Amino acid sequence: MPRPEPIAIVAAGVTTPIGQDVEAFWSALLTGASGISPIERFPVADLRVRRGGEIKKLTRLGDWGRVPDCRATRLLVSAADDLCARTGGRPLPADPARVAVVVGTALGGVEQWERAQAGDTSLRRIRGGLYDTPGHNLARWLGARGPAVTVSTACASGATAIGLGADLLRQGMVDAVVAGGYDPLCRFVMRGFDALRSLTRDEVRPFDRRRSGLLLGEAAALVLLRREAEAGPVRLGRLLGQASTGDGSHISAPDPQGRGLEHAIRLAMDEAGIGPDDVDFVSAHGTGTVLNDRIETAVLKRVLGARAYDIPVNSIKPTMGHTMGAAATLEGVMCLLASRHGQIPPTRHLEEPDPACDLDYVPGRARALAPRISLSTSLGFGGQNAALVLEGAAP
Repeated sequence: MPRPEPIAIVAAGVTTPIGQDVEAFWSALLTGASGISPIERFPVADLRVRRGGEIKKLTRLGDWGRVPDCRATRLLVSAADDLCARTGGRPLPADPARVAVVVGTALGGVEQWERAQAGDTSLRRIRGGLYDTPGHNLARWLGARGPAVTVSTACASGATAIGLGADLLRQGMVDAVVAGGYDPLCRFVMRGFDALRSLTRDEVRPFDRRRSGLLLGEAAALVLLRREAEAGPVRLGRLLGQASTGDGSHISAPDPQGRGLEHAIRLAMDEAGIGPDDVDFVSAHGTGTVLNDRIETAVLKRVLGARAYDIPVNSIKPTMGHTMGAAATLEGVMCLLASRHGQIPPTRHLEEPDPACDLDYVPGRARALAPRISLSTSLGFGGQNAALVLEGAAP
């Protein structure tokens, strides 16, 4: 069977706690700037953990009058505004009906339900709480009239959305796709993770023996996907392979053996036509929870064999928290920026490695290396897994 054609990743746009455009995001990753701060937008006094990656003020929304009063929508439009700035305007070909919007999210517009419960029971507010409303709002803002799809595979959603967008292009259903992920911070998700005791009062320390959990963040990240022949010469890179799997091991804990994640990685590498020797860099899910980091390490060693010890692996979650639906897209963008700029961002707060996590996790500072092919891995509640194989464009 012939391999699927690579899909061009033309440009990206982001809104994060460490920067509201791609350049600021990249600079903060390299310098170790922190986007973690006390949460101010909603009450947290009764919570065990009161910090996270909160965006204090959205600055990239040119026409506020056209954007609904919905935090999730405004995160998406802010990222789209950054994307459009890199494509000379809204990223639409001649026929807007041939442009799809595919976004992934863990929470959708759930913050709108919170506001409805607090007394704003208008139909617009209640409708805004639906999972797919922010994605449809983004499509309207862009002027895209093709398929508008929202997927939810928990914290693997951003990667799943990119894979689905690539499939739409390969099947000839559309000519361009704006794909990615988003999630806002809200009291509902903070209380949920607080109840699960998943949040740490310490720093987020992936692969460190003292790690004690994650912190949450909010963000949106989008990429413009085109077929290779129609993408033009200026691009970030290519999507060579992708896969999503579900193992249904537990509602919140990962499969102890990492079987679903392993299957996703192997499928994505097979689709890309690569082996362990071709992988130059791995962007790990790296949440800083005890189970996740050990499972992910073990899976990488099984898939990559002895080569795993020679490949740099990082996690960017200590910098801005776990951004849920946006995380996988942000990590994919980071991989392509590493190729372009010849540097790999460090894993912050990794000071005392766990003996069970014995790979090269890029501690301390950024490393000079321009990976050609990167592997990005993601896991989510409910046994969701995803993997992307990305090829960076030449600097």
